[in-house]
Amino acid sequence: MKKLTALLLTLTAVLSLAAVLSLAACGGRQGDFDEKAPDLNQYYEDFMSTLGADNTPAMMDLEGEFLDAFYPGLGGFKTRQLVVKAAAISSVPFEFALAELENAADVQKAEELFQARIDAQVQGGAFYPETIEGWKKAQVITKGSVVALISAGDSQSSAVEAFEKLFA
Repeated sequence: MKKLTALLLTLTAVLSLAAVLSLAACGGRQGDFDEKAPDLNQYYEDFMSTLGADNTPAMMDLEGEFLDAFYPGLGGFKTRQLVVKAAAISSVPFEFALAELENAADVQKAEELFQARIDAQVQGGAFYPETIEGWKKAQVITKGSVVALISAGDSQSSAVEAFEKLFA
């Protein structure tokens, strides 16, 4: 009986330690959320400037009705930063939706919203076969409180690499 009690106490101690360590790991994630994010508009401007005048598509801000149409519900999130740009010509698969969220609970919702945008474009919303292929390369990336949808056509890997460097 004493051996069983000692075993149970040891098991309880191990499980308690595991619980404390897992909470500490979650605390690190929360800390990442609370850190100040880089300037998302500056990232966008800097990246677009690397494309050169001949390769930079005409872009427009998505606001008001356009924002609601492209990203239903995004306007309802509390954000610290929100940069949403889309190509002015629908045949160009360039779109950036960059959101620094105030509430951790909104991160997953924003990821789902951004992925739904990509899925809708790939499933025919982009209309043109070449544009659909560009949208297939698009990515949703989350870094703490920042959720990004990056669709940059042939420049996708460069756009993602530049975004990732912001958080290195």
